[in-house]
This record gives sequence, C-alpha cells and structure tokens, in this order.
Amino acid sequence: MIRNSIDILQDFLINVRIADVVDVALISVFLYLILNWLRQSASRQSIIGIVSLFALYVMARFSEMYLTELLIEGLFAVILIGIVVVFQSDIRRLFERIGNWSIFWKNSHAPFDNRTTNIITEAVAKMAENKTGALLVLKGKENIDRHIHGGIPLEGKISIPLLHSIFNPKAPGHDGAVILEGERIIRFGAHLPLSTKLEKLSGGGTRHAAALGLAEQCDALVVVVSEERGSISIARDGTLQRLESVNQLKGILNEFWETRYETKESPLTSWWQSRDLRTAAASVILAVIFWFAFAYQSETVYRTFSVPIEYRNLQSSNLVLQDSIPLEARLTLSGSDQAFRLFDQSQLVVSFNLTNYSRGEELVITESNVNLPSDLSLYEVSPRSLKVRAQRLKEYTIPIEIPTRGTLPGRLSLISIKPERDSMNVFAVDSTRQVPRSLLTEPVDLSSIEASTELPRNLVIPENIRLPDTTSRQIGVAIKVKAKEN
Repeated sequence: MIRNSIDILQDFLINVRIADVVDVALISVFLYLILNWLRQSASRQSIIGIVSLFALYVMARFSEMYLTELLIEGLFAVILIGIVVVFQSDIRRLFERIGNWSIFWKNSHAPFDNRTTNIITEAVAKMAENKTGALLVLKGKENIDRHIHGGIPLEGKISIPLLHSIFNPKAPGHDGAVILEGERIIRFGAHLPLSTKLEKLSGGGTRHAAALGLAEQCDALVVVVSEERGSISIARDGTLQRLESVNQLKGILNEFWETRYETKESPLTSWWQSRDLRTAAASVILAVIFWFAFAYQSETVYRTFSVPIEYRNLQSSNLVLQDSIPLEARLTLSGSDQAFRLFDQSQLVVSFNLTNYSRGEELVITESNVNLPSDLSLYEVSPRSLKVRAQRLKEYTIPIEIPTRGTLPGRLSLISIKPERDSMNVFAVDSTRQVPRSLLTEPVDLSSIEASTELPRNLVIPENIRLPDTTSRQIGVAIKVKAKEN
C-alpha cells in the first residue's frame, strides 16, 4: 500500500506543471476576492442558491446523472444573465476594488490629523445633545462620486462652527450629507442612495436609510445623528450600528483613519497583519478542489497522429534526395488528457538536419527529431527508421548560351550578343550523364530591339541541376547593333 501511495505521488509530481501551480494561484486570488465580496454582499441568500445549484451540477457530473447534468447545462446561460442582473452593483463594486487594489504601494489620500477626529466627535456630540439631524460621509479608498447626487461644492477646512451652520435646521442644505475627505469638506447638501434593507434600520428614518445605502455600495464610513432620538449611529461595510457613547465614536474614527489613511505598510503587509487567513485558506482549498475536479487527469492517454517529415539543409550539404522519400510518419504520443487539450497538432513536425548526413545512413525518428511539448512523450513511431537515397553533388562549370527569336528591324544589323559572364558554376549528381553542355537563358526577342542595350534574362535550370545558394538565376545580356549602310 505504501508502494502504491509512492507511485501515485510520483505520478502526480510528473503530471503537475509550473503552469498548473500558477493556475491554482490565480484561481485562489479570484476566489479570495469573491469570498470577501460574499461576506459583505446584501444578496447572500441568492448566492447560496446558485452555489447549491453548482454543487448539484458537480454531483450529477461525477455520478453520471446525464439528464440532470444536461438540464443544468442548458440553464447556465439563463443563470449567468440572472447573476449579472441581480448582482450588477456588487459586480461593479468588485471590479472597482480590483482597479483600486495595489499590492506593493499604498494609495495617497488627503492629509489629516487628530484634530479632525476631535472636531467631528465634539460637533456630533453637541448635535446629538440638541437633537439636530446630521449625516457625515468619510471617504475611504473607493470612489464614491457615482453614488452621490446633487450637493454644493465647498472645499473648505472642517471646523465645529462650519458643521453646526451646515446642519442648522434653517439652513437649506441641512437635510443632505456632508462629504469629508481628510480634513476638508468637499461637498454638502449631497443626496445618498437609500437602502432597501429596512430590517437593518432598527427604527431609523431616511438619514439612516441613506447612510446604510452608501455603506452597502462602497467602503465609506457614514456618521448619523437622529433628530428624533438624539442617538449616534455609524454605517460601514453594509451594516448600521448604534453607538453607546461619544468615546466609542472617537475610537471608530481613529480606527477608520488608521486603516484608510495612516497605514505605512503596503496592502500586502496590511493583509498579512489583518490575519484574514481563514478566507485565504478556504480560497486555496477550493481552487485545489476545482483543479482536481476539472483539470487534473492522472491516467495516461495515447493518441496517434500523422506527422509531416521535413529534410533541412540539403543544399548546404550538397545532397540531393532521389526517388520517393517518406513524407509522413505515424506518431503515437502519451500524456495526460489535459496536456492533449493544450496541444496544437498543426505545429507537430518530424525534422532531420542533413548537414552532416553520410550516404547510406539510416534516419531514425526519436524525440530529439520531434518538437514535442514537455508534458507529452513519444510512445511509438511507424516507421521508426527511414532509408533515404541521397547522392552527393559535384560542381561543374557550364558555358552560358543565349537563344534568340525573331529578326532585327531591316535598318539594323547585329554586332554581338553576349551574357555578362561566359559560364556558370552549378551542382549536379556525381554519377549523372545528363549534365547539359550549356545553360540557356530565356530567349531574346530581336524584333523588339531598336538600339544597343542590355537586358536582364533568367537562366533556364534543368531539374537535375542546382545553382549555389548565393547565385542568382538572373544575368545581364549585352546586345550591340548598328545601322546598315545604304
């Protein structure tokens, strides 16, 4: 049994690639973001229903309940559209958080000091004592502009008199919210989105619904003073909490400043110090389960392909292949099903480099001749070895002749017609008896000649003749004519 366990472990290590590790890591990060979102999502019950349906699909697939699997697969498109409709605001917020997420640096925010906390605490305490309704929004890291409507820009430094004047019941903007960024009031009289979760309001009014509505949409901290009861509440992370004392508010504000603004560590360090390891561990475990369920294949799969054979560097080796040569081979490859899914058959080729080939030598197909990916192996080849008839080429020097057609115009007579070079070095099979006595160019049409000129012409190369690699087929032909005497 121990031996079998060792074999299974070895097989697992052989089949696991670096890409698989990266794959699991990326899915773990994605699941970590999703799980954090679910913890704060206002639509948690719907998510549980979708997860249950997905679990049913997995069970149906592995239990071979084909009808159930087929039905759920048919519903996937409808479910996907439903998810987008139901969770559109949550999905948008998730992507905004990803856009704002920087791993190795901290985001810059407006400056502040402890006086800001003291000013807010003292002003809120006084308004609670006088039962003056108030709504203060402290911006977090996320952009809240799309959630805020109306209001009047201020860009003023926060102070107790300024807050009391804004929330004075006789002031025109007292029913709206004050938007704070650091120690500055950037807007007042703003309108916030109202929450539909009435069960979370605990008897609160419109201000509490507005505070909770914004806290459900972003990471801002909202302070509410009730004008009916004179109570102080805070809304954050989709929850509404009634405070027992002003000192509790001061502690929450200091914690908010430290978390959102003052931290000097990178988000990665802050995450580690927050010790949110249970969510991270759950994400990794789920990613590994998904990988084993849908990606990892332990059994070895064998597949056969017809693969083209290429012969390279024939010219540099002065070889010529004669008669019929094998152009394809049948290769049986072994590997995991996952490796075959990622494999592009069109790129597979058997390649032989004939630079140092000796006449009569057998060409053997091995893994070194096949461009296989690292996760596939060569299991069987047909044929294993190739017998190729190859002959060495010998160099010959052959004169060049220029054929003509037609005749010169009657007023002209031909003096000479010469190629730019008298002969050409060519290669031919050493034992051939068909080496031509001369190389011909394309014919020159004399009827088109009006004066002495030089024309380019291509050489006509027989099939058993090969030009050197650096030699052009085109040569110049000099034609000299003169006018006839009367």
